[in-house]
Amino acid sequence: MSVHATSLACEKAVCAGSSAAHDCLFCRYCGGMTKDTEERYQVGRAIEVADSRTDIVTGEGVGLVLPTVSLGTRIMSAVIDTTLYTGVTGLAIYLTLRVWEPSNAAQIITWLTTYLMVWAVLIPFAVQYATKGSSLGRVMTGSRTVRYDGGTIGMRHALTRSVAGLFDIHLSLGVLGISSILLTSKGQRSGDLLAGTIVVSWPRRYRGPEPHSVDPSLARWAQVATISPVPGHLSIASRDFLRSAKPMTEDARISRARDLAAGLEMFVAPPPPRGTNPEAFIATVLAVREAADYEREALAMVRQMKTEERLTTLPYSVR
Repeated sequence: MSVHATSLACEKAVCAGSSAAHDCLFCRYCGGMTKDTEERYQVGRAIEVADSRTDIVTGEGVGLVLPTVSLGTRIMSAVIDTTLYTGVTGLAIYLTLRVWEPSNAAQIITWLTTYLMVWAVLIPFAVQYATKGSSLGRVMTGSRTVRYDGGTIGMRHALTRSVAGLFDIHLSLGVLGISSILLTSKGQRSGDLLAGTIVVSWPRRYRGPEPHSVDPSLARWAQVATISPVPGHLSIASRDFLRSAKPMTEDARISRARDLAAGLEMFVAPPPPRGTNPEAFIATVLAVREAADYEREALAMVRQMKTEERLTTLPYSVR
């Protein structure tokens, strides 16, 4: 047996053995978490999940928990949008009558049918497709239409919802749509069921990423720890996790936090104390690296400014 094969078998045996013999969290051979992960990281279970929320699994297999809007919110959004669309259609009718008037019954029927389709189908479709699931009513009520996986809707979704809305909102005076919302577990009307969409709460403003801070429980460890530069993909994954951890399901959040903490521990020395919360460890590592990167870039900028100043200064005090 070769030396490499012996080392590989030994490492895997240690990974499967007791934590006393193997103190790392991430096996560099099998790529899996060691049993010591459960002992080192204590994950808080106080993650509140409201009953009115719906589980969404993204294309990356990450579980999200987004709150669905209430029936009252959807009615208010629909009233706002319908009022706006009625005003736009009425203005179009007024301008059309200024230049042309129907002269017989056939023209009147065609004219009314055209504007009905514009008011009930074309305008809602154009607004939803252009805004990717939003509208004036959605913005004012803090909601948005998304796909089952949480992604933005496309042309097919917007067209299906608009055509179905002609029946479950307008022709049935909203009875069909309200009944469907009340009977479905995710509050979907017929258009949502056909298009594969749901209406969820959505923040009105995006504040942008905030700088991370050292967790108080790891302040003393951060002062003595040496943290090497973190690879770009791991750093981005850690930042994305901290930004989107709140709406994740509990099991997905715990599993993802432990995986990222194990990956980050390969770049720190000494390792964090036992009992460390993995999310606190991730935030602390990112905060220390952000401070180090900022200081390095600031010094580089100062050196560059001094170099440019020397290059632009005339030699020998020539004036």
